[in-house]
Amino acid sequence: MKRFLLALFISFFLVLTLSAAEFTIVKDEFFPIETEVVNRTATTYFVYAGIDSVEIINADQKSQKKKLKKSEYTYNKSTSCITFKNPLPYDNCIAKVKGIPSSPYSCYLKDFEGTKDQLLVILNNLTAVEKKDYVYDPKTKLITFRPDIDISSTSYYMVYYVKTSAGVVSKTISNDFNDIIAELHARHNQQLFGGPLVIYKDRTGVPLNKVAKEVGFKLTFWQPRACTICESYDNNQKTVTVLCYYKNRYVECTENKIVEYRY
Repeated sequence: MKRFLLALFISFFLVLTLSAAEFTIVKDEFFPIETEVVNRTATTYFVYAGIDSVEIINADQKSQKKKLKKSEYTYNKSTSCITFKNPLPYDNCIAKVKGIPSSPYSCYLKDFEGTKDQLLVILNNLTAVEKKDYVYDPKTKLITFRPDIDISSTSYYMVYYVKTSAGVVSKTISNDFNDIIAELHARHNQQLFGGPLVIYKDRTGVPLNKVAKEVGFKLTFWQPRACTICESYDNNQKTVTVLCYYKNRYVECTENKIVEYRY
């Protein structure tokens, strides 16, 4: 069970890092989103009524950008897919799309093959209720929010399970680490998979001495690329593990030992 939960976290972390939709709040009528380009197409998570501009960004060097002409791409509202007509200027691209969102806001979960109970939607740190806050259509894979919910000014987190791992669409308005979302996600996982309650709290970028003070025991010396506190609750007993990820290894720190694994 421990190895399964660790594998689940690693896959979740990678998808969160690579596939999460990144949004920015703006004061005008346009709604921007950054989305990954794959095989000369980019699927936007949120659906647009109309697109104002598309900018191609070099994912390896984000200062390199190119704004496309309207004749250089097409947008399919039914699939939320942008198709680029010409070769793209960079090998690894992100498309920054700016447009007018559909009304009410709709989100397209392109890879979701599961049932409604496998979908978790959190709005402003509260679990959203299906048919009250949103409606999900498994045929179109669209979440349609209640008309009075303005996603551009709402903190949201949506996680849905696919065959290989998990898909995530998220935006937090503040830069604080959101332990509330982590606990809600963990309780949802427990309902789906059973077993102990396991909460993963992101501490990436936090100095390890502060993380050590929080958990109450010593950690590895080197600052990792990613750091997570894992709290496991089983039979009313709490176990705390700190997972530190490096380029080709991760270090598992507990109160009694520090173990390094290569991968």
